Amino acid sequence: MKIRKVLITAGSTLVFGLLSFVGFQWWAPSLSAESLTKEEVNQTAKDKFPGTIMKTTKSEGEEYQIEMQLETGVYQIRMDAKSGEVRSIKKETIGHTAEAATEKAPQKLLTQNEIKTRISSQGDLEQIDFVQEKDNSFYKAVVNKNNEKITLILDPYTGAIIDSTLVADSIITESEAIAIAEKHVKGTGDDTEFYQPLDQTPYYLVEVELEDDRDAVVQVDGYTKEVKTITWEDDEENDNDGPE
Repeated sequence: MKIRKVLITAGSTLVFGLLSFVGFQWWAPSLSAESLTKEEVNQTAKDKFPGTIMKTTKSEGEEYQIEMQLETGVYQIRMDAKSGEVRSIKKETIGHTAEAATEKAPQKLLTQNEIKTRISSQGDLEQIDFVQEKDNSFYKAVVNKNNEKITLILDPYTGAIIDSTLVADSIITESEAIAIAEKHVKGTGDDTEFYQPLDQTPYYLVEVELEDDRDAVVQVDGYTKEVKTITWEDDEENDNDGPE
């Protein structure tokens, strides 16, 4: 009788031990499973939802929270940190979506043609360049408006004018003025005077002697190089002659 009780007790112990061993083997992987890395959970999210991940954070409750841009908007996705299973997915509000897109979505660089369209009202475009500096980039354009040159510095992403500067044209030299006058009346420069009145642009008066011994005084604009007037000295003498 005692032997039977001993056998029953030993058998129960053996069965309990086997069940405990099987149970431990069953639960051991889940107890020892490590959390997925941020890269792994991001890849899992991309496999499930084709889109762009904007932000990923891990909470204390073994959960990842992923902010993801999909075709239909921005979504908050909660995923199990160990299994990668999706616990919930919720679309963000329109206001927050717009804010997130503004802050996190990369801006598109405008083309030169797009910049030209944006500054068409500023004047006639003469030159445009894209300038890339170490920590900054911008478009630099030169426009002509009302015979004045203006340099514009523009934001390369929005086209907004950052700075506008009036370009100070350089006054031509005396030699340049003489060459212009000689070419215009086909003669030889003899004398030159420079004038800079307050009410008009600076100019040169160049006296030119022609092959037929006539003399002409040519007015040349100091900025534009334009010939403004031509006065023949014979005409002046005739105008001054009167009845004696």
